[in-house]
Amino acid sequence: MDTTPESYLDLFPLEAIVYLTPDSENGNKVYVLGGLVDESIHKQLTLRRAREQHLQTARLPIREYMVRAPNARNYHSETLAINQ
Repeated sequence: MDTTPESYLDLFPLEAIVYLTPDSENGNKVYVLGGLVDESIHKQLTLRRAREQHLQTARLPIREYMVRAPNARNYHSETLAINQ
């Protein structure tokens, strides 16, 4: 993990930041975790479903910020498993 003394407010545009907190008064959002089956069952199923339903999509920035050490025995996926 990389750390920086810079604030996330200086690193990212405000419209791209969502601060999840249990103390928020904005509890009217619904988060659908759709990537749980994409890797092994139906590739891009959840993306197609969201587009068909005209829903916004987003992903966790795993490929941008997660760095895995090279290891031939350790499979690396950008899709999170249920227990992660």
